[in-house]
Amino acid sequence: MDKYMWHVLPFIVSLLMFHAYGGVTNPDISAIGQVIGKYTDDSSSSFPKKPTLELGEVELNLDAALNPYLNGAFVLSLGTKSIEIEEAYASVIRGLPLNLGLKAGKYRLGFGRLNPSHPHAYPFISTPRVMDPGIARLLPGEESFNDVAVEASTLVSVVGSWAILASGDLLQGDSFHPDTMTANFGWLARIDNSFVVADVAPSAIGFSLTQGTNDPAQRTKTMVAGADVKTKIALSPTVSAMAQAEVVYKHADHRDSVGSAGTENRVGFYVFTNFLFQAHYNAGVLYEQYQSPDDATKTDRGIKPFVGFAVLEESTILRLAYEYFVPHAGAASSTVELQFLFSMGPHKAHLF
Repeated sequence: MDKYMWHVLPFIVSLLMFHAYGGVTNPDISAIGQVIGKYTDDSSSSFPKKPTLELGEVELNLDAALNPYLNGAFVLSLGTKSIEIEEAYASVIRGLPLNLGLKAGKYRLGFGRLNPSHPHAYPFISTPRVMDPGIARLLPGEESFNDVAVEASTLVSVVGSWAILASGDLLQGDSFHPDTMTANFGWLARIDNSFVVADVAPSAIGFSLTQGTNDPAQRTKTMVAGADVKTKIALSPTVSAMAQAEVVYKHADHRDSVGSAGTENRVGFYVFTNFLFQAHYNAGVLYEQYQSPDDATKTDRGIKPFVGFAVLEESTILRLAYEYFVPHAGAASSTVELQFLFSMGPHKAHLF
C-alpha cells in the first residue's frame, strides 16, 4: 500500500461515515472502472499474438466543497493488490485578491493539455507514448507528471473573447528523480491563452516550462518545455470536430559517478482529430513521434485510429482503437484494443 495511504485513510473513512461540521457535508463519491481486451503482435509485449482480457485501472473519486471558498478532492487508484493516492488536494476557488486561485496537495500537474486529465477522459484508450513518462521519458514522473505541489493561478481578461490563465507551481520535485527520495524543489510555469476564432471556433494555445533535479547526488537538472494548441468547431447541429496538438522538448544534464558530463536533448509531439456526432459517437485518428530515449538520433512513431460509442449516456462507453507502431529498432507492430468503460456517481467517463 502506498505510504501516503496510511496518513489519509482515517480521514477518508470519516468522510464516508459521518456528517461533518462547519458546513462540510459528505463528499460526492464516484467510481470509474474499465475492462480492456487486447491483441498485439509486438514481440516485446508480455503476451505477443495472444488475446488478453484484463481489468484496467479503477479509480475512486471523492470531492466536496469544504466551505464557500475551498474545495477538496481525493483520487484513489485501486489495484488488485494495492491502493495508491493518485491525487489529494485542496483548492481555494474564490475570496483572494487579484482573482488568485490556490491549490495544494498531490495532483497531476498542469503541463500541456493531456497530462492534467486522467486517461479515461481522453477520446482514445491509452495515453500517447510521447506523453507517457515511462515510455518516451520526455515528461518527469513514472506514469504521469504528478507531484506534491503548491500552485497559484490567476485568470486575466484581455480583450473580446481573449483570456489568459497564468499559473506557477512549486514542486516537491520527486517526479524528476522517482528512484531517489531526496528533497529537491522543482517548479512549473504555464500560460494558457483562450479565445474564439470568427465567433465559431473556441480555441486555446498554451506554453509550459518546468525544471527540477534529476540526480540529487550529482546536482544535475532537467528542463522540459512544451507548446500546445486546441480548437473545436461545430460542423452541424449534430456534428463537431476537435483538433489538438502538443510538442515537448527536453534538455537534461547528466553526470556519472566519475564526473563525466553528458547532455540529453530530445523532442516529441502528437496531433489528433476527433469527431463527435449524433451525441453518442466519436471517431478520430492520432499520430505521434518522438526521438528515442535510447538513441536521440533515432525516431519512434505511431498512428492510431479510434472510435467510441456512449451507451445511452456517458456513464458507459465502448471504445475500439488500432495502433500501428514503428520503433527505431525492431519490427513494426500492430495492436488492437477494445475498452468497456463504466462509471457511477457524478464524475463521468467523458467522451472528451
